[in-house]
Amino acid sequence: MSNENGHQVQIVQGLYAAFGRADMPAILNLLDEQVDWHFVGRPQDVPFAGQRLGHQQMVDFFITIAKTCEVLEFGPHEVIPMGEHVLVLGHERVLVKNSNRLFETDWAHLFTVREGKIVRMREFYDTATMAAAFKQ
Repeated sequence: MSNENGHQVQIVQGLYAAFGRADMPAILNLLDEQVDWHFVGRPQDVPFAGQRLGHQQMVDFFITIAKTCEVLEFGPHEVIPMGEHVLVLGHERVLVKNSNRLFETDWAHLFTVREGKIVRMREFYDTATMAAAFKQ
């Protein structure tokens, strides 16, 4: 792995660590101010799905997750550096607070890192499983 790839991976791993600590200042420090973040899915099915741009919308994204979910397990299993991109494969198990239902899904996160900041992120999940858990 080249030094540049190692640096991209460190930034992404730092984001997961900050998320695990619920450390919003550390999360925002790793995100470009104009970050383009897209959780692929329909917001009417999964409340935090959709596209967000910039720090304020990212704060809202994480607040929505905290209000609607209790994350029981979350983590990357495989990190694949690809130049300015980092692909991360992982898994999560989550309790939806309003419905008291669990969902479990594998996921793929594709990051773009430039000049030490995450500028773009795409999240892919089994949103049908998630949507079923969000139904009242």
